[in-house]
Amino acid sequence: MIEDEYISLEARVSGFLSALNDSSDIKSRTLRLHDGDRTACLVYIDEIVDTSSIQEHIIDPLLNKTVPGDNDLFIPVLMHSILEVTNLEIVEDAEKALSKLIEGYTVLFFDGEDTIIAADTVKFKERSLTTPKGQRTTEGPDLGFSESRSVNVALIRKYIKNPSLHIETDSYGKETATTVSLVYLENLVDKEILDDIKQKLEQMSYDSIIGSNYISEYLTKESKTIFPLVLNSDRPDVAAAEVLEGRVCILVDGTPYSLIAPAVFIQFFQSADDYYVNSHASKLIRPMRFILFWLSLYIPALYVAFTTFHKGLLPVNLLVGFLAQRETVPFPTVFEVLLVLILTDAIYEGSSRLPQGVVVTISLFGAIVFGQSSVEAQLVQPITLVIISTSFILSSIIPIAILSYATRIIKSSLILIAALLGLYGLALFTLLLLVHLCYLRSFKVPYLAPVSPTTWKDLKKDVFFRNPVPDINKSLPQFHKEEPMKENPKKGEDS
Repeated sequence: MIEDEYISLEARVSGFLSALNDSSDIKSRTLRLHDGDRTACLVYIDEIVDTSSIQEHIIDPLLNKTVPGDNDLFIPVLMHSILEVTNLEIVEDAEKALSKLIEGYTVLFFDGEDTIIAADTVKFKERSLTTPKGQRTTEGPDLGFSESRSVNVALIRKYIKNPSLHIETDSYGKETATTVSLVYLENLVDKEILDDIKQKLEQMSYDSIIGSNYISEYLTKESKTIFPLVLNSDRPDVAAAEVLEGRVCILVDGTPYSLIAPAVFIQFFQSADDYYVNSHASKLIRPMRFILFWLSLYIPALYVAFTTFHKGLLPVNLLVGFLAQRETVPFPTVFEVLLVLILTDAIYEGSSRLPQGVVVTISLFGAIVFGQSSVEAQLVQPITLVIISTSFILSSIIPIAILSYATRIIKSSLILIAALLGLYGLALFTLLLLVHLCYLRSFKVPYLAPVSPTTWKDLKKDVFFRNPVPDINKSLPQFHKEEPMKENPKKGEDS
């Protein structure tokens, strides 16, 4: 009966490899162990393993060290005395072995043994650490995250040498099995927020996860907004600072950007530079960012509103200059402003994605040829170019680039509202925008906190002005959690 159930090593390995559809990068090697009575077969995926480690710590010991003939002792002795790999796991079925193989492990089959051993020999091809691209600074460390999740975890541990730092790692995506790590401080993290993130990740049913934005969109899918509710950063020092404030950092394998939750509106105006220069020297930098941010949104819309509906509110000399330029241009002001705005955004998008060698050429061509030629051809007023250029320059002061996508949409919406309803439309849109921002929650934390609802302790410490570092470190901010207001209940239901 036992002999009828026996499956040869060759048959087991053949069945295992058939699940991989004979992929050309799958390598296998059969070995005769040192005692000569047993045969082993190694299976691994080329290019994602350390072949020298396989040779030195797996193959050489199996060929040169004596293994016991006793079946009960065979696997334990292999695990503890013969195989010289740091991380070894016993796998009971072929499906789990296949998952380990795809992760970069070397899978070992043995003749006469149902047990499969997975040895950690992972070595993916990775680029060396480089400077951050999304949040460049003039002061402070010049080191950014890489595409390797394990390297990014190590970078955070470099800043936080604390035994309370907790890492939880799991795989998501039915097809990609992307590794995702949650990084937080056990003694500081808000348990309710952490449980909310874990629950949403467990319910995530994506087939594939290629980047961190897949995770971000799923975590915030219930909030219908153009504003980012999760902060992303490619700086290890920024991620470590947020973890020290009790937030959760999410690291996704294959992307150099970390996700930080919860995120509030004020965080998108905080630059790493703020904390690497003297607090008195940077006293006016952050208030200036707020003011210039709102000016960048409203300057084009105010220009359209005044020149279309409220000419009488402009100074006479300025109005005469506007009207003199206006007579030579065939298009309405709103069309002219939107045209220049769209072309400016097109130049920006092109310069950020084209090869580095042609970026300067495209930028100069767009700025000089388009600007000068359009004015000489009397297609655009000079003042329109000045207005849009000023708005574009002011909007570039935002430290976190992900907020710029929301500002573009709001800027275009304001221009259209100004063309339809003038200043009254702008006032109404501003009111609706503030209501929307007050309604938003990032994992139950109000988006405008600590301004609304007001928390004076945090408001005075590191919002519009940055206090000295000793004052900031005295106490950590507490997350004020609120559920958004719900719609009126239907008849027959309790309120």
